Amino acid sequence: MNQVVIEHTDIQVSRIAFGTGSLHHLFGKRQRQRLLETAASVGITHFDTAPYYGFGLAETDLGAFLHGRRTAFTITSKVGLYPPGGASRSSFAVWSRKTLGKVYPAMVEPRIDWRVGRAATSLNASLRRLKTDYIDFLLLHEPDIGRVNSDEFLNWLEREKRHGKIRCWGLAGLPELLERWLAVNHPLTQVLQTRDSLDRHEADVILRHGRQLQWTYGYLSSRRDATQTESASTLIRQALVRNPQGSILISTRRPERLNRLVELSE
Repeated sequence: MNQVVIEHTDIQVSRIAFGTGSLHHLFGKRQRQRLLETAASVGITHFDTAPYYGFGLAETDLGAFLHGRRTAFTITSKVGLYPPGGASRSSFAVWSRKTLGKVYPAMVEPRIDWRVGRAATSLNASLRRLKTDYIDFLLLHEPDIGRVNSDEFLNWLEREKRHGKIRCWGLAGLPELLERWLAVNHPLTQVLQTRDSLDRHEADVILRHGRQLQWTYGYLSSRRDATQTESASTLIRQALVRNPQGSILISTRRPERLNRLVELSE
């Protein structure tokens, strides 16, 4: 698969990356590991995760997959949004909480916490789950500029980079959240991950500030009728044109779908 260097960094990633936000939808650990193995076998070298995904299970599964071959891959994880009730260790626990969450939404809604101390604790927990000493990209997850002590966060991120725990930092959020950070040219905007679509071009807010698109996602989910492989392939082909110098995040539960989608990035 083709590789790109993410703007404002020296880190090379695969043109298509794999998002683990729905990995826990596969109940069995073997199924989840098979999906990650398939992603790697077709040339994907970057994986996106977060403590909130699967209430920590996505990071745990990814850590098991990466064990013994960490240097062959790059990772994004995040801070700021956390699973209610702490991390889960099994898919049964995740599914039980999700089921109860249909009746009691507070059981599944993310806990938002912008204290730097909480972020530091979360980073260390992510490193343990991922079985690694460092994370390539650490992003603030859906950050509201009005609620984040940005100077304190920046100082902390700089320290963690000096300590070798992270390589780069940035923001992951909807375009309207990121635009407020871009408007003041904040140094936390080193790396940006945002939703985009082929219809609405939400990520144009980044382009208007003279930035390239780095990480974009949402092209498949924005077209709910793209259920067939060929339809999804068409969308991804157009997405690669839309984001010509960055990386497209995709997520699927079907290993067989990855081969065709990834061929488009060659």
